[in-house]
Amino acid sequence: MNLTIHRGTHEIGGSCVELRTTEAKILIDFGMPLDYDKRTPEEQEQIRCTAAEWCKEVDALFLSHAHADHYGLFELLPDNTPVYATEETFAVLALDGILGKDPTAHLKKCPIRGYQRYEIVGISVTAYPIDHSAYGACALLFEMEGKRVLYSGDVRLHGVKGKLYKYLPREVDYLLLEGTNIAREQYNTTERDVESQFINAFDNAPYALHLVWCSSKNIDRICALFRACLRRGKTLLIDPYTANVLAAVATINPKIPSATTTEQIKVYFPPRLTTRLTERNKEEYIYSLCPRENKVTYADISATPERYVMLVRPSVVEFLQKIEAKQIRFIKSIWSGYWDEPNTERFRRWVEANCEQLTDIHSSGHADITSLQHIVEFVQPKHLVPIHTDSPSRFTELFPNSNVIYLNDNEAIKI
Repeated sequence: MNLTIHRGTHEIGGSCVELRTTEAKILIDFGMPLDYDKRTPEEQEQIRCTAAEWCKEVDALFLSHAHADHYGLFELLPDNTPVYATEETFAVLALDGILGKDPTAHLKKCPIRGYQRYEIVGISVTAYPIDHSAYGACALLFEMEGKRVLYSGDVRLHGVKGKLYKYLPREVDYLLLEGTNIAREQYNTTERDVESQFINAFDNAPYALHLVWCSSKNIDRICALFRACLRRGKTLLIDPYTANVLAAVATINPKIPSATTTEQIKVYFPPRLTTRLTERNKEEYIYSLCPRENKVTYADISATPERYVMLVRPSVVEFLQKIEAKQIRFIKSIWSGYWDEPNTERFRRWVEANCEQLTDIHSSGHADITSLQHIVEFVQPKHLVPIHTDSPSRFTELFPNSNVIYLNDNEAIKI
């Protein structure tokens, strides 16, 4: 059997791995490089052409989670390619279609459940749920030709489901381990810490309108924010896209709060986003949210801003401009790199001009060094392969008792 990491040996994001046996060719993730939009048109075309070669004659693809740096090139996959992922991952991906295009619309969707073994083109595959900032993320174990290969996907131990790593298989032959934070001497705060920081921010300005920039797909973060709102008697306001994301996930896990299941979540309707939703989709994406009961207007917010915490994004700035509040505080709960992106400039200028305080309350979706060491110590792989990292050379230093195998992109090895 051959193992090839097409991209990710010296790069964070854009991951793609190939496993090839005498009977089958499978891919694991098929991601867009994080800096794709900053590349020249010629470089972008080269990325796409190269990726199109990787997916020729592929028998199946396994997706670890619903982040674009792991699925962003799905449109290049041949029609009806079998794609395996958790049902939570498919639910989140399908919602890409209400604003743009469902990346899995032309593919054969094959939902898999955690801890169940599947036989696919002569390969046994088992998904292991893990903690990450993408709901439904999993590690993947591949067993074939007498070898066991574990792909970590993106993982962390400081989230609410951090202990799931103790259910990973042990003593595998190869562990492909992500190393996003391997060069960063930092300790990640927990999601519970994040929740406490939200509460402290509300306490420090009890009469302010609080705006929180957070990904609509970061379900654990939204739940932490919701719990903080409950503990301080505030109502969480979300846009209709986020409301549909929560509703979709709540159909799988009823413990997830949504606008139609709790009084403490309401929906605001930014004109541009709402128009785009209704133009592209059936009206159920709006009316399923029960707008008569759940809608909050900018006038409602202006009348009692202290009642609300708003989940915001750059595309809702027109709505924010209509709000009148004496005191507005802004919280970034997202990777800091997004703040300086060109498409956030208008939003950033509005925040800096209208919000009296900007605060970062965030925790990485990726494991810190200590957590990665805990994973390796628990799994005890025979071979350790760095992936999803810009500093692979640190693996030898940080995992001195492991047999580290360094690969370059597109370098195939027999295992």
